[in-house]
Amino acid sequence: MISPYEIVSKSALPALRAMVARRLQVDYNMTQQQVAKALGITQASVSNYTRRTRGMMVNLESDLTVAKAADTIARGLSKKDPDQREALKSMTDVLDYIRLNYLMCSLHGDLEPGFQVEGCYACDGALSGKSFDRLKVLAGN
Repeated sequence: MISPYEIVSKSALPALRAMVARRLQVDYNMTQQQVAKALGITQASVSNYTRRTRGMMVNLESDLTVAKAADTIARGLSKKDPDQREALKSMTDVLDYIRLNYLMCSLHGDLEPGFQVEGCYACDGALSGKSFDRLKVLAGN
């Protein structure tokens, strides 16, 4: 049995980091080393995201909210003195959004074929009381 948090940490987080890393390189002309520093990861990880050998298990670009939030996170990290705490909070909000909006269910089914994802409520987060108002602002909605 694979926990939703395992899927988020092994698939959604790398996918989101890859999205932000690509934006920092393409839109803000940052080097891999600069991107690594901004994201608090290694240059080798950035290289893997760039070559698409990591962070590709799930395509989050198709979700407009996630894509716009990645734009906003990259814009914040591209500044001269970026607020990494704000970026971390924003990335956490995006990952919660991904989990609580069932964006990982298909991947979960692929990773664990015997597990019935239809009707699963493991990602509901009923105790979290999470509001996505802040994410809507990040995504410009």
